Order: sequence, then structure tokens, then C-alpha cells
Amino acid sequence: MRNKRILIFFGLFAFTLSLSYLAAAQLASRPAEDWAKTLESHDRVANLKMDEIVAKLRLKPGNTVADIGAGSGLFEVPLAKAVSSAGKVYAEDIDAGFFPQIKRKADEAHVTNVQTVLGKYTDPNLPAKNVDLVFFHDVLHHIQDRAGYLKSVAGYLKPSGRVVVIDYEQGQGPHKDHPELEVSREQLGAWARDAGLKQAEDVKMFPDRYFLVYSK
Repeated sequence: MRNKRILIFFGLFAFTLSLSYLAAAQLASRPAEDWAKTLESHDRVANLKMDEIVAKLRLKPGNTVADIGAGSGLFEVPLAKAVSSAGKVYAEDIDAGFFPQIKRKADEAHVTNVQTVLGKYTDPNLPAKNVDLVFFHDVLHHIQDRAGYLKSVAGYLKPSGRVVVIDYEQGQGPHKDHPELEVSREQLGAWARDAGLKQAEDVKMFPDRYFLVYSK
């Protein structure tokens, strides 16, 4: 009985540690089903300007794109069409609970070049290091170690590869009362430089969000 109690104690201790790790690795984490309700809300989708964003990415047929924190897959079909069937879209997320939704969207749109990727908290875990564009849309602020993650991402880029980050300007988004969930332009710029990236473009599209493009 004593050994059983010890095993239960260590089991609960390990579970508590794992929960602490998850909380530290992804800020404001929620189950996929809960997240999907937010991500797919009518007002949010109406304000995303997905087609305009994808057009500004200037993707070419045959390109490889990694959508980091793809969530429910809102951008996957527009990205897949932009790179054509000759290209590839890696829909990366740390929660495989989103993958059935991504697959359903791709199937309904009859696109076959979307591949789901189960990422790690410190690394996107992409299957190839030939990525033309890494795309962060409303995602970077959820990553705990943003500087380290950008360094990992840079290792997957082609020499001509780009990183695009779209996020809320400081004090403008839904997390203005939670500074730990904000990423300023200045912070992003410093982390990008440390990752060997330089700002190549500042796209003016939104009054409350920045759209920054970095290259190697």
C-alpha cells in the first residue's frame, strides 16, 4: 500500500510538472475546440482580410510555406492555392486537435498540397529545410520563448526565404491589459536580428496591426 501511495504521489507530481511546462511553453493556452470558436467567429474572420494578406505575400507557384500556429486552418486554402499544386503548405500547430478541421477545409476546397505538422514548443519541427516563407498570423505573442523560436525558424528557411509576422501593435489588441501577451515592433526587431534576420518590408494594411517581412 505504501509503494502504491508513493507511485500515485510521483504520478501526480509529474502531471503537475507537465501542466506547468505547457503553461510556460504556450501563453494563454486553451483546448482546440475552445480556440476554434474564437478563431472562426464571424467578426474575427470578417476583419482578417485573408485574400489581401495572401496577395501581399507575393507567393509563387511551387513555393513552400509554413503557417506557424495554423489553428483551425483559416489560411491554409488561400495559401495552398497561391503556391499551386506544385507547392506545399505546412500547417503547423502544437495541438493535433486542430488537424481534422484543417484536413476538412482542404478536402472541401479540393486542395492536396496541405500537410499538417505537429510542432514542438521551441521548434516548429518542419519536415524539410527548404521553406520559402514562414508565416506568423496573430500567433507569435502566444509563444513563450519568442527569441529562441525565431532562431529555430530561421534554420528552416532557404537562403532567399522570408518570415512574415502579423500581430497587434502594442496597446491596440485584445491583450492590452496583459503585457505578457503583446509583442512590440522593437522587441520583434531585436529578436529577428539575433536570429540573423533583417526587416525587408513594412506592409501598411491595418490600423491596429503590423505586417512585417524579414529576410535572411
